[in-house]
Amino acid sequence: MSHDKHGGKVKPGSCDPVYGAPPPTEIVCIQVDKVYQECKKVLVNEDEIEHYAPLAVTDVTCLDVKLISQDCTVVAPGRIRVQFRYKIKARVTYDDQSTNEISHVVEQDKTVFLARADEEGLEVKCDIFLECLECFVEEVMDPNTARVRSTIICCIGKMILVKLFAHVQLLIPAYGFCPEPPECDEVLAICPDFDPEWPPYPPQED
Repeated sequence: MSHDKHGGKVKPGSCDPVYGAPPPTEIVCIQVDKVYQECKKVLVNEDEIEHYAPLAVTDVTCLDVKLISQDCTVVAPGRIRVQFRYKIKARVTYDDQSTNEISHVVEQDKTVFLARADEEGLEVKCDIFLECLECFVEEVMDPNTARVRSTIICCIGKMILVKLFAHVQLLIPAYGFCPEPPECDEVLAICPDFDPEWPPYPPQED
């Protein structure tokens, strides 16, 4: 275990703003995924959900948007195809104040550019983060069925992260093994302590 300028053991945490990090005690070889190139793409799409109901929709709330699957493929030098599917779940309110939950699956296909894509030895990885920003409704009367056709439109924000990486061995300065962590703080109990008197039997009269 390395020691700092005061002779104490090195522990995880912020470096001293004046002295910086203490000198390492060794140089170690570790195996990691090293990122060689990366980019992000931020999008907002209006996804439409056709909804038929005998009543008009007066309000819609997005309950959730969840990623179902994702795939990244290098399709040409410098070009990466990102394909993903996600499910939108929303609650609609009708003009009689009744409600219903609806869901809809969307498939998306985007192409991004990274100059080192298709370079030998590099693999591709993508992460997709989704957020439902808002949903609203457009009402149209279908003349053929005399039923109200509601188009639920949900604005879905997407952040796509694409990385080119390789599994490598790196030399890094180190301070030995991490110290044993402290004990976790106790969670305060909701119920009060129980300290019964003993014996539990009341005195018996002769």
